This record gives sequence, C-alpha cells and structure tokens, in this order.
Amino acid sequence: MFNLRLSCFGVGLLVTSLIVSACQPTPPVTSAVTATSNISPTATVADTPQPPPTATITPDPNIYNYTTQSGDSLQALALRFGVEADDIKLSDDAMLPESMHSGFIDPGLELYIPKTVEFSGSPTFILPDREVIFSASASDFDVTAYVNAADGFLATFNDPILSGMPQPASEEITIVALHNSVNPRLMLALLELQCDCVTGPLADGVKADYMMGVDDYRRRGLYRQLMWSIERLFTGYYGWRDGSMTEVVFPDGTTQRLDPRLNAGSVALFYTLAQLYTQDEWENAVAEFDSLYSEMFGSARLRPAAMETLFEPGFAQPELSLPFLPGRTWAFTGGPHSAWEKAGANAALDFTPASLEASCETSYEWIVASASGLIVRAERGVVVQDLDGDGNEQTGWVLVYVHVADAENAVEVGEWLEAGELLGHPSCEGGPSSSTHLHLARKYNGEWMLAGGPIPFVLDGWVAAEGETTYQGTLSKDGDTIAACQCGTAHTYVTRPSDEDQ
Repeated sequence: MFNLRLSCFGVGLLVTSLIVSACQPTPPVTSAVTATSNISPTATVADTPQPPPTATITPDPNIYNYTTQSGDSLQALALRFGVEADDIKLSDDAMLPESMHSGFIDPGLELYIPKTVEFSGSPTFILPDREVIFSASASDFDVTAYVNAADGFLATFNDPILSGMPQPASEEITIVALHNSVNPRLMLALLELQCDCVTGPLADGVKADYMMGVDDYRRRGLYRQLMWSIERLFTGYYGWRDGSMTEVVFPDGTTQRLDPRLNAGSVALFYTLAQLYTQDEWENAVAEFDSLYSEMFGSARLRPAAMETLFEPGFAQPELSLPFLPGRTWAFTGGPHSAWEKAGANAALDFTPASLEASCETSYEWIVASASGLIVRAERGVVVQDLDGDGNEQTGWVLVYVHVADAENAVEVGEWLEAGELLGHPSCEGGPSSSTHLHLARKYNGEWMLAGGPIPFVLDGWVAAEGETTYQGTLSKDGDTIAACQCGTAHTYVTRPSDEDQ
C-alpha cells in the first residue's frame, strides 16, 4: 500500500534524464538512435556531492562516453546498451584489449559506446550497490536495536512462519538478510515505505500478513513477504550484472527502458517497485523511498562504507578445488541456480555422491573444504567459510556449503580449515531438497558471484557455464564438457584428481 507520504515530507519529482523510454512495449533495438523521454525522481541537490568544474569538451552526439563501474563486464554492457561487444571501444578507433573480453572490466575506465537509444543528461543513482547486498556497510547494523528504538508496530510483532514458533520480526529480518545476503537496512526501508510499520503503527488498510503490499495468499506472513521483495531485488540487481535486465515492466504490461548507465543497486530498487505500482505511482514511490531512506539511515551516498568499490582492479577468483576427496567421483547434478531459496542470484552448483540413489539419507561420502579459511557459521545444514580469515562474512571471498548433515556438529565456528580438510557429509538438511547433495556457492564482499558469470566458478580447473535454464549448465576442462543433470547418471560424473595425478 503506497500511502503518499510525499505530502508529509514535501518531496517533489525533479524532471531528469534517468531511466525511461516510451511507456509501451519496447521495440527491438536497431542501429539508429532512438530518442526517448526520460522522467524519473532524483536525489536532492543537497544529498549529491558536486564534482569540481572541468574543461568543456564537445561530446560526439552519437556516442556515450561511459565510465565503467565496479562489476561491469563487456558482455553485460553490450546487452544493456544494445550494441555488439566489438562496437565498444577505448577511444574512437581503439579496440578493447583481449583481457577485457572476459571477467570484470576495471572500474573508472572511459569507454566509447554507440548510441542506439538516446538518454540525455546523466543518470542519478538512488542506491549504491553495497546498500542492496549485505556488504560491510551493514555488517555492524543491529536490526533488533534499530527496530526497538523506533518503537513502531514491528517492535512487538511476532511471526510464526519461519520457525513454526512465534519469532520477533526483527530477528526474522536479521536471519533473512544474513541467509540471502541482502542489506537489512533496505528491508526495513521497504517495509516502512509500504506499511509505516517500522517507526509507527501499521498503516490504515495494511494487513499484518501482507506488510510488503503483496496481497497473495501464497505470500502470506512476514517471511514470505520479505522473500518476495528479495527475489525482485535480486532479479533486478543480478539481471543488471549479467545484462539480461534492460527494462522494468509494470503490472499493466507497460514498460520503461532503463538507462544503461545506471548501477545495479538503483536498478534493483526500480525493478522491485515497478512490480507494485503503476507508472505514475512508481515515480512517486521511488522519490519517496529516496527521502525516506535518508531520513531513516542517513544518505547512503554519503556513507563511506557504502561507496567503496566492490571489486578491485584485476579481480579474480582464488584457486578452489572440487568439494570432495581426491580420487572420488561425484555427479554434477545442478548447474548455475539460485544461491538461496527458489529465485535470486544464480550463484550455486550442486554435486551428489556418484554411488548415492535418490533419497534423503545422509551419505558417508565426505565434503571437504574447497579452500583454506575460517568457519564463521555452522547451523541447520549450512556451513560458511571465510577465506580471508577476518571473521566477517561481508568482506572478501566466502564459500557457502548447504545441506551439510548436522552442520553445527560437523565443524565448529572459529575453526580454521585448510583446503581439502573434512567438512561434513551431504544430506537434505538446510533447506528444501528432494535428495541428498551438496549445494555450493560463492560470495565476494557480500555479493553472490554468478556461477556462470564473468568470474565463473572454477573448481580444479573445471569452469562452470550457464545453461538455457536454471539448473542446466556445464563444467568444462581441457576440451571435456560435462552437462548438469539431476538424474545423476554416469555422463554427469566428475572425478577429483588424486594426489598422484596432480
């Protein structure tokens, strides 16, 4: 329920060139430049640091001078700008070096990209990327303390959905944020936008079972409402990362083209709110959210930890091994799919002991650590390993092992495991599962790393790639390719090299 808090805060819409094209189905992109009308809310001048004046340079009207952002890849930029990868250059006649054709492009580089769709002016970034994911900018944020101090409806609300027992809303938000690696501040701000329930009583007309405004019985309860919003946030965020997200679609089917110069965090918010409002309501909701977020937590754009670069220049995955013992054979049963729950970042791969029939019996095969690192979580079938050893799950490389039998007894929090050391046994514990297997995912600085993305999962030299749908996909090494299949038959088998073979 959008309650038009704009009348209270006095936030107006500024006409800028931020996001949109015509509000109708977007036609196929052609090489001709298409003019667009761009109307969307922006940050206030006071919130936006102003750069020093620079020399005036007359731009080429047919070219975007685009400065790369952390997490950009050549393939995603080509899709977002509607051009071929070879059309993107370092200068008018300089081709990109081969090193830029894979992995992330270093942030801060100026690229020249042909205009196929016209967006005048500069885009405004509502949310930094670090404010969407559970990054270090929120690692010291205490949800319970904030909710209790705000003393609104949530402070005394209990939800039984997650654990089967009444659980304080703040604890549930904390758990959901940690498991999904989504920023808890963002969860609270969205709830406040929708129901006024963080800082005050539940807004008139809002039901306690539908506080995010998703009036669907299948989404009943705070936990399911939160998960609905996370799925939409991550569809926008990670869709921007891989280039599949180029427009938002409103409930009536109309669309708005996204300015390809935006950042993933802002796109995540725009996409999520577009699922809840008509175009006119959406414009107001985005503007209100920007004001509301600053009122609750201070301007995200002025918080140093929120503005730090997510991926440093030259970013690459560290060496990782297959998560089972040398000489053992497991089946590759799941290509890139959601890291947590049913929808989100396709950051996970699944492996099943080759000798195991489809069942939920705990296997006697061992899961081993794919790298050396500190155990920072071990609970309910989940083991989380921090590779930089600082004890902070929101910094550096992190491996998440799911469906580990009796995880809290398999390893201890605070224990250091070397690569290849025993970690536990595969099972069905730790989340929805129809058969025993290991679900393995990576994070970096709190962001799920897409398993078949620009920085693909590489395990003992086996490189993961996306399939046509989730759970499909391949592992390739030295000319051999294994296609994932939940059937677990012999053609899915992958053997970890024995010590003698290495």
